[in-house]
Amino acid sequence: MRKILMAGVALAATLIGPAAVADATADSAVRTLLERPQVCGPAASADSGSPVADMVMVDGFGTGGFTIDTASPEAQAWFNHGVRLRWAFEHKESVRAFRKARLLDPTCGMCAWGEAWALGPNLNGGGNDDESLAAARKAAREARRLARRATPMQRQMIDALVQRYSGQKSSRDRRFAQSMDRISRNNPADITVAAITADAWMLKADKWWDDEGKAADPGITRAMTILEQTLARSPDDPGAIHLYIHLTEWSDDPHKAIPYGERLAALAPGASHLVHMPSHTFYRVGRYRDAMMSNVNAVALDRRYDSLARPPGGVPGMPLHGHNIHFGMGGALMAGGGEEGLKLADWFLATFPDIPATNVWRQAMANNAYAIYGRFGSAERIAALTEPAESHPMLRVSWRFARGEAAARAGDASAVRAEAEAIAALRAAPDFAAGPQGKLRNDFTEVSQRVLEGRAAMIEGNADAAVAAFTRAAQIQGQDSEGGDPPILWYPTRRSLAAALLLKGDAVGAKAKIVELLEDWPGDPYSYFVLAGAETALGDTNAAAEARRKSAIEWIGGTMDLKLA
Repeated sequence: MRKILMAGVALAATLIGPAAVADATADSAVRTLLERPQVCGPAASADSGSPVADMVMVDGFGTGGFTIDTASPEAQAWFNHGVRLRWAFEHKESVRAFRKARLLDPTCGMCAWGEAWALGPNLNGGGNDDESLAAARKAAREARRLARRATPMQRQMIDALVQRYSGQKSSRDRRFAQSMDRISRNNPADITVAAITADAWMLKADKWWDDEGKAADPGITRAMTILEQTLARSPDDPGAIHLYIHLTEWSDDPHKAIPYGERLAALAPGASHLVHMPSHTFYRVGRYRDAMMSNVNAVALDRRYDSLARPPGGVPGMPLHGHNIHFGMGGALMAGGGEEGLKLADWFLATFPDIPATNVWRQAMANNAYAIYGRFGSAERIAALTEPAESHPMLRVSWRFARGEAAARAGDASAVRAEAEAIAALRAAPDFAAGPQGKLRNDFTEVSQRVLEGRAAMIEGNADAAVAAFTRAAQIQGQDSEGGDPPILWYPTRRSLAAALLLKGDAVGAKAKIVELLEDWPGDPYSYFVLAGAETALGDTNAAAEARRKSAIEWIGGTMDLKLA
């Protein structure tokens, strides 16, 4: 199993912008972006400071909310919408919704509780900055002051939230989780309390799963119990399903979330992130086409939300929009979904045309867009791609990689090798690997170089050179770095190594490599294609036929070629 730590709270601060990336002062810290990705997107404060009076309530965010201490139907409606937005990971919009509820009823204690809850820590790593915590503490204390009409259980929830933002910082997460757990045990039928409690235990844990997918923290065991009990009673609750997908994704049995993920989009058809969420499970169990389409739909919903609600920053300012595109592109690459993949790649480059040179993560995401052009784009489309500016050598590497992959499809070994050499020249610049993100840049781009070197050797029939190139790529990538949210390197380069071993005549070695790989990348069509070739070489026609059958299950990309594996 891929050894992925999915506690991403401490990691996500490096993911969004130049200032955040600059804070990562050690190569080892940045390296975790490859090895231990965040749960679902970039960290950021939920306090946008944007006006709330003209906020629009967009439909389709599912169920959520409960009766609170207000006589205003409008305030109650906005409170419920704030809860739904919070479980849809629309943290900034959730804060705005709760503030609108407070605007409609300034005496509502639970409206202030909602604001404090949405401002605070979340699974994307946001809400941990001093400014957010101070604002959340202020709102929580206001909630306690206003809570005369709240129910006893709601007053306990307010007190628990005050605990979350008060006292010794190192014990806040634990104290909040324990306080919510007491409330949950006393109110076992309350869905919202259960979800908040599970979320609190997930946030408290530094590590969710060990290398074998077993719980590495008692809080994770407790969170799993809470969510499974909740879903047994309320199998259509979007918030509980959302958390359950995240919690099971890197467990030893991600399949448990399939029936819930399959219906989540229908339960919240207007919520981009909830429509996206099943793709986490789909990717882990090898349903790459479904992962692609979940995100095609999520991207469309982000654009719909922008047209209806006009949130601050528009589509480019949506913290999870890039995540949706990136996930969709990964699924398209794995499934051979050229038509939808090219649309996503076009949209990614159009939406993020000015990626800061210091934002290594966003540039790494862009590599998937360029890979899609290389794998699926026409010669005219490749020729039309503009070379990125000299200030962005990492993007230039991705541009070269697209051209090299396209040349590999055309069988032009010399053109592929020329692009690999151009990448090597870019990487050889004295300042290319300088700075705190230098090792990530260097390693990530060397994989592109070695893959193209391997492609050229495969076309030339030089098996030894291909094995050497792909061995190096696989060493850099590392089995532990093949996981992710989705994987930042879009495919396991061990697959290409297996194809090279097959070309070399080592069918036994090729089969062993693929069998090992399929544990981590179940359902990978191209891996099954390579396996079919190995079984054929070994004389097992039945096994070869079965591997060919499996290669077609998730593949929609036409004819496969061993040289492009």
